Amino acid sequence: MLQLVAGLNACQSCFDEKAFVERYFHEVYQPESLVSGHFDFPEEYIIKNLTWHCYLKNHLCQSSTLQMVAENHGIIESLDYFSFLLGYTYGATYVRGAGMFMPYSDPEPGFIPASCYLKLRRKYLVADNMDLLIDNIKLYLSKDYPVRIAWNSALTMKYAIESEYFSGPEGWKEPSKNVFSPHSVLFVGYDSASFYYYETHGRDFTLVGEKGIRIDKESAVEAISSFSTRYNLPWNYMLTIFEKDTTSINIVKIFERNGEEMIGRTFGPTSTGSYALKGLSTGVRKEGTKIFESPKIEMFKSSIETLMEIRRGNAIFLGQTFGDNNKILEISRLLHSSADNYQSIIAILDKADNTRNDVISICKLLDLSAETEESAGRIFISAAGNHFMSLTCNFRKSCKLSIDLSYADPGEYR
Repeated sequence: MLQLVAGLNACQSCFDEKAFVERYFHEVYQPESLVSGHFDFPEEYIIKNLTWHCYLKNHLCQSSTLQMVAENHGIIESLDYFSFLLGYTYGATYVRGAGMFMPYSDPEPGFIPASCYLKLRRKYLVADNMDLLIDNIKLYLSKDYPVRIAWNSALTMKYAIESEYFSGPEGWKEPSKNVFSPHSVLFVGYDSASFYYYETHGRDFTLVGEKGIRIDKESAVEAISSFSTRYNLPWNYMLTIFEKDTTSINIVKIFERNGEEMIGRTFGPTSTGSYALKGLSTGVRKEGTKIFESPKIEMFKSSIETLMEIRRGNAIFLGQTFGDNNKILEISRLLHSSADNYQSIIAILDKADNTRNDVISICKLLDLSAETEESAGRIFISAAGNHFMSLTCNFRKSCKLSIDLSYADPGEYR
C-alpha cells in the first residue's frame, strides 16, 4: 500500500528500495500507459446530467468517486456500499519509527475487485508527459467518461473555497507548498484553459447537472504531479477511468479481501490491519504521557475519531445488509465493540488531566480492538470459504439477492 511504501522509503534497508517500490506499484496498481497520437475532441466539453455526491468526511473521498462513476453507469447505491466493495475502510496502517498511523489502508488496489464486481473495468493510466496527460483527460471526458484524479488537495482547495459551492472558515489561509493532503476527485469537463471537477469533501450535498469547480490546467497538473512525487510513484501523472465490462467476480472475493485487510500483516517498519493497531499501541506505550501534549493529542484524537466513525459505519452497513446471516452479524457485533473501544479512548483524551494510567488504559483498548478486528477478519475469510453458505442480502435496493456460494464461480479480477 502507499503507506507501506512510504514507510520503507523512510527507513534504511539492505535491499534495493527503488526496485521494490517500482515492482510494488506495477504489480499491485496494474498501470497502463497513456496513448499518444493525434486526438480529435471539441474545444470544450462538460458531461451532462452527472450526479455530484460530496461529503463532510474526507476519509470517504475514494468511495464517493466510485459512487459517482457507478451512478453514471446506472448503479445507484449508498456510500457505505462502495466503501464495502473497496475494502480500504476495513483496514489500518502504522509505520514504526515514522510515527504515522492511518485509520484505513491504501484504497487504490481495492478499485480493481470493486469495479469488477460492478461489471466495470478500472483502467489506471499513467504517463510522464504533461501534454499527454491533458490530451487524454480531454479525450475521455469528451467521450462521457468521468475521470477520477488523485492529487494533493493542499494545492487545490483554494479553488473549491473560492467557488460558489463552498466557503472557507473565517481566517482561512491557503496551505504552504510543503503541505501534503492526498485526495480523490472527479473531473467532469474542460475548456481551453481549465478543467472542471466535483469535489468529494467539505460539505454534505447531492447535486445534479452541475458544471463543477473550475481549476486552471497548470494548477491541476501540479497537484497531480505532487501526489506522484510524495508517494514516489514510478510515473509523473495518472488518471483513472471505468469502462463497462461483461465479466464480474463473485462476492466471495470482496469478503476475502476485507478479511485480509482487517487481519493485516507486518512488513519491515509497516504494519497493516490488526497489526497496525498493535503497532500503534506499542508506539503510544513508548510515547507515554507525551501523547497528551499538543499537537500530538489533536492528531491522535483525530485518527481515533475517524477510526471510530469508520468501524461504526461498517458495522451498521453489515448488520443492515446481511441481517439474516449469523456470521456477518457476528462481524457487525465485533466492529461495534471495536468502535466502543475507540469511543472510550476519545473519552480519555477529553479528560482535563491525563496520567500514566490513562496511557495504560488506551493501550489496553487498542490491543483489545486489535484482537477483536483480527477475529472479525477471520470470520470474513471463513464466510468466503464456506461453500455451503447462502447469503441473502439486500445488496441491491431494487431486489433481494440470494447468493449460493456452493455453485458460484468466484472468478478472478484483472
